[in-house]
Amino acid sequence: MGDVPKRRLPVVGSGAAGAAPPRGGAAAPEKRKLPVLQSSGDDEGEDRPPWHWIALGTVAIFIAWLPLAGVVNTLLRRMIERAGDAGAQGSVRLAMVGLNALAFALAGVAGGYLVGRFGGRAGRREAAASGAVVAALAWALALADGAPAGALGWALLLVVVVTIGSAASYAGGSAGLRSRAASGPPRSR
Repeated sequence: MGDVPKRRLPVVGSGAAGAAPPRGGAAAPEKRKLPVLQSSGDDEGEDRPPWHWIALGTVAIFIAWLPLAGVVNTLLRRMIERAGDAGAQGSVRLAMVGLNALAFALAGVAGGYLVGRFGGRAGRREAAASGAVVAALAWALALADGAPAGALGWALLLVVVVTIGSAASYAGGSAGLRSRAASGPPRSR
């Protein structure tokens, strides 16, 4: 394997202009260049349909709710550790329900505000729908976990959680729409 010269293979499509195409192949198509897109800032593109904002609001509520629920449940765990007697258990359970509902409502307001402020054609209805979707998903996760409540208890819990989620998100969507109206039309850069 000493000093043997390397063989170069012909490149398909290479050849002099007007030369015959390689055996079995067609003539190489003419190369096209892609147009360069330049945005002047005035054309923001097509608005998302309103139902997209329901999904975006749902994700935003979950993202806001998880850290809030983590903080609330850490505080509640410390309360349970301090209150060792059975008399305090009722007040701790009430605090557990109330603080978790408050955390969910705050997350709903935040997600609804996002939908109302940046939602294009989306508004209060889509914000409320995103809160209802999150509530139904949370309810389904709790149901799958198997906490004992009975059929009537689960139905009542669904109604309460959907009401809290949709009302809080509706309020956030209203605040977002007011904020959008106060800022005026978007300015070009």
